[in-house]
Amino acid sequence: MAAPGRYTHADEQEIEDAFQAGDVLKCPRCGPALDLRPVPPRTDVSYVRDRLLVVCSSCHRTHVLDKKPAP
Repeated sequence: MAAPGRYTHADEQEIEDAFQAGDVLKCPRCGPALDLRPVPPRTDVSYVRDRLLVVCSSCHRTHVLDKKPAP
């Protein structure tokens, strides 16, 4: 069971599947469209990931998505 305020693994997978399919991302818990926020790359690591933070404006749950699947 997920901690309060967190998505379950199944919720996260639903968001990731919708993202990969190019669908509108909606909160699997309460339904509104998720806000997408770019995550700037860190300068203290040797690799760069292209990530988005998805945030529900209603229940405030978050999840981080990789824009491109890891090789």
